[in-house]
This record gives sequence, C-alpha cells and structure tokens, in this order.
Amino acid sequence: MSKTGWIVLTVGILFVLGIVMYNTIDYSDGSRAGTIVKLSKKGVLFKTWEGQLNSTMFISGDAAAAAAQNNIWDFTVVANDSLIREMELCMKKGTRVLLKYNEKYTKLPWRGDTKYIVVGIEEDK
Repeated sequence: MSKTGWIVLTVGILFVLGIVMYNTIDYSDGSRAGTIVKLSKKGVLFKTWEGQLNSTMFISGDAAAAAAQNNIWDFTVVANDSLIREMELCMKKGTRVLLKYNEKYTKLPWRGDTKYIVVGIEEDK
C-alpha cells in the first residue's frame, strides 16, 4: 500500500473512532423529579420507549396564591423491561419519582427521540 493509502486509511479509522466515541460517551448525567405522565413505545424501524415527566413547580411565596406551572421533560428509555414496568406502576399510582438519566451529545434514530436516556428510577415514598 502506498503512503497516501496509509494516510487515507488512518484518517478514516480515526474518523470512525471519533464518531463512535461521540455517540457512546455521555455528555452529562443527572436526575429529575416529578410525575410520569406519558410512556409509549414508538418508532417505525427502531422501537424505543418515549416518555414525559411533569416536574410541577409552584410560583409565589404565598401558599394560597401559589400557581402551579407545568414543566414537561421528554425522555427515552432503551429496552429495559423491568424499568418500564416500574415506570408504568408509578404512573398508574401517580407517585412522584426521581429519574436518573444520561445525556448524550446528540439523538440517534436507533436510540430514541431525545438525548436523555433514563437509566434508573426511585419512587418517592
């Protein structure tokens, strides 16, 4: 192989490795609290679970005059049957939960509709 061929091959390999790392490494991780209001399995070729968390906030210092403001957060759950069952149970009971998630750099069709991948749940008791 010529010197140019080796350079092209090396650049190609580095490019592919960069894309793989960009899509597998987490940008951030964290948690959000609220009530799960939606959970559905979506997709034409790639089926993923998509959901919404309502993290209601109260505005105003006076409890009687406090107005609730809905804050909807969209998230994705990647094929985890036990996590889905637990989310459905919490949604059915209407309990507040703490969702633990990993944020990816970008969304991909086979990974879901959002950059936020939920990896755990804690029920507020």
